[in-house]
Amino acid sequence: MTISSASPPAVGIASDPALAADTGLEQLLEWRRAHLQQGLRERIRVLRRPPQGSGPDARAADRDHVHQLRTGLRRLRSMAEAFPHHWRGPSAKSLRRLASAAGGVRDLDVLLEALHEQRRSLTGREHKRLKRLIKRLETSRAQGRRQLSKRLNNLPGPLLSGPPQPALHADPASSPSALHHAALPLLRAGLIRQLAVLRLHPGWGHGKRPRPGSRQERQQHELRKAFKRFRYQLELLEALEPDLRDRLLLLKGTQDSLGQLQDLVIWRSLLKRHLKGRFRRELPELAARWRRQADAARSTWMELRRQWLEPATGLEAWQRWLLELEIPAGQ
Repeated sequence: MTISSASPPAVGIASDPALAADTGLEQLLEWRRAHLQQGLRERIRVLRRPPQGSGPDARAADRDHVHQLRTGLRRLRSMAEAFPHHWRGPSAKSLRRLASAAGGVRDLDVLLEALHEQRRSLTGREHKRLKRLIKRLETSRAQGRRQLSKRLNNLPGPLLSGPPQPALHADPASSPSALHHAALPLLRAGLIRQLAVLRLHPGWGHGKRPRPGSRQERQQHELRKAFKRFRYQLELLEALEPDLRDRLLLLKGTQDSLGQLQDLVIWRSLLKRHLKGRFRRELPELAARWRRQADAARSTWMELRRQWLEPATGLEAWQRWLLELEIPAGQ
């Protein structure tokens, strides 16, 4: 009988739960990163050039590219921050800096869209004042857009390339492999940790309306960002459990509700700067409309707040759902 001199077989990944979970999560993050960066590279390629054309369609397309760039960067950053020991892509710090460069342009885009909409129904002196203000804001937007192009043309190293993808997952459009299902315990732990961050967050307040410029107003904005991080982390789980549409829609609705309140905060700050603090005096009808809009957004948020803090429907119910969630490896 001949005795084989081959080395003993290596211990399989499946034999160690910690190794299986770590490997599965690393590959799931790589799969998701490749999918997102595929779109981001195209956005960067377009935004490195000046806006193409000056008509409404060209302006809308340019606004969308800026918005999608910022959103994609935030999704990558959420993964880098949630799972720093498993992340092999660009650092959260570099992603935050680049998203911030797009943020100023995006804030002006949202404000300009709102002002164009309001201008259609304003008349007389206020209509003329708003028209002049829009021109000044469009000039600021053009300056910010040029700075963004310059920033994108001088990215530090391969910011959006990262390490090569494993051959098994070279196609970002392909579905996650069965190995990714081993990541469920770590995904679940990360989501439960973010639920705890949400519940302990001071941004919930005590049901009273924050004063403009107050600490509570800033904390409410931070709560919105915490919800956004939770939503982006849940999108990772969607690769394993596709039936998350209703939950993602609720998170998006909550984020949008708080976003409407934050938009008004940003607009107030921008207009005060451009109007030298004379917003209500220069544009009284617009100021009154935005107060009514803030009242409606506040009412929507208070109802969502009640739902999220109710044990039967809110954060505690979501934690119970996550603890009970089991996904067959072959699914």
